Amino acid sequence: MDLQQQNEKIIFPVSFRLKIISIIYDNEKSAFDRFGKILDDDNIHHSNWDCKPSSGGKYASYRVDVTIKDNETFQKLYATMGSVEGVKCVI
Repeated sequence: MDLQQQNEKIIFPVSFRLKIISIIYDNEKSAFDRFGKILDDDNIHHSNWDCKPSSGGKYASYRVDVTIKDNETFQKLYATMGSVEGVKCVI
Protein backbone atom coordinates (compact mmCIF):
# COMPACT_ATOMS: atom_id res chain seq x y z
CA MET A 1 0.00 0.00 0.00
CA ASP A 2 1.51 3.35 -1.00
CA LEU A 3 1.34 6.60 0.96
CA GLN A 4 -1.52 7.99 -1.13
CA GLN A 5 -3.65 4.90 -0.42
CA GLN A 6 -2.88 5.16 3.29
CA ASN A 7 -3.85 8.85 3.34
CA GLU A 8 -7.16 8.06 1.67
CA LYS A 9 -8.04 5.96 4.72
CA ILE A 10 -7.37 8.80 7.17
CA ILE A 11 -10.53 10.51 8.35
CA PHE A 12 -9.99 14.24 8.79
CA PRO A 13 -9.76 16.14 10.98
CA VAL A 14 -7.20 13.96 12.73
CA SER A 15 -5.26 14.57 15.95
CA PHE A 16 -1.96 12.91 16.75
CA ARG A 17 1.46 13.39 18.36
CA LEU A 18 3.90 14.77 15.77
CA LYS A 19 7.55 13.85 16.33
CA ILE A 20 10.39 15.82 14.75
CA ILE A 21 13.91 14.42 15.05
CA SER A 22 16.47 17.14 14.55
CA ILE A 23 19.87 18.40 15.55
CA ILE A 24 19.73 20.20 18.88
CA TYR A 25 19.37 23.92 18.29
CA ASP A 26 20.95 26.61 20.46
CA ASN A 27 18.14 26.18 22.94
CA GLU A 28 14.84 24.39 23.29
CA LYS A 29 12.84 27.61 22.87
CA SER A 30 14.50 28.24 19.49
CA ALA A 31 13.30 24.86 18.19
CA PHE A 32 9.79 25.32 19.55
CA ASP A 33 9.63 28.79 17.96
CA ARG A 34 10.95 27.50 14.63
CA PHE A 35 8.59 24.53 14.40
CA GLY A 36 5.70 26.42 16.00
CA LYS A 37 5.91 29.12 13.32
CA ILE A 38 5.37 26.50 10.61
CA LEU A 39 2.34 25.16 12.45
CA ASP A 40 1.00 28.68 13.03
CA ASP A 41 1.54 29.70 9.39
CA ASP A 42 -0.53 26.70 8.26
CA ASN A 43 -3.21 27.31 10.93
CA ILE A 44 -2.54 23.93 12.54
CA HIS A 45 -3.74 23.69 16.11
CA HIS A 46 -0.88 22.50 18.34
CA SER A 47 -0.13 22.14 22.04
CA ASN A 48 1.91 20.26 24.65
CA TRP A 49 5.44 20.66 23.29
CA ASP A 50 8.19 18.59 24.80
CA CYS A 51 11.75 17.66 23.95
CA LYS A 52 13.93 14.65 24.66
CA PRO A 53 17.65 14.82 23.80
CA SER A 54 19.40 11.76 22.39
CA SER A 55 21.86 9.89 24.58
CA GLY A 56 24.74 11.30 22.52
CA GLY A 57 23.47 14.84 22.90
CA LYS A 58 23.59 15.72 19.19
CA TYR A 59 19.93 15.18 18.29
CA ALA A 60 16.60 15.71 19.98
CA SER A 61 13.08 14.45 19.56
CA TYR A 62 10.67 17.40 19.58
CA ARG A 63 7.05 16.30 20.10
CA VAL A 64 3.80 18.20 19.87
CA ASP A 65 0.10 17.35 19.69
CA VAL A 66 -1.43 18.54 16.41
CA THR A 67 -4.83 18.53 14.73
CA ILE A 68 -4.79 18.38 10.93
CA LYS A 69 -7.93 19.44 9.08
CA ASP A 70 -7.36 17.92 5.62
CA ASN A 71 -5.01 15.85 3.44
CA GLU A 72 -3.52 18.91 1.72
CA THR A 73 -2.46 20.37 5.06
CA PHE A 74 -1.16 16.95 6.14
CA GLN A 75 1.04 16.63 3.03
CA LYS A 76 2.28 20.21 3.28
CA LEU A 77 3.15 19.83 6.97
CA TYR A 78 5.43 16.84 6.37
CA ALA A 79 7.06 18.44 3.33
CA THR A 80 7.67 21.75 5.12
CA MET A 81 8.95 20.22 8.37
CA GLY A 82 11.19 17.83 6.45
CA SER A 83 12.81 20.71 4.57
CA VAL A 84 13.85 22.61 7.74
CA GLU A 85 17.62 22.72 8.09
CA GLY A 86 18.78 20.20 10.68
CA VAL A 87 15.61 18.07 10.61
CA LYS A 88 16.44 14.41 10.07
CA CYS A 89 12.99 12.82 10.28
CA VAL A 90 9.32 13.74 10.80
CA ILE A 91 7.06 11.02 12.16
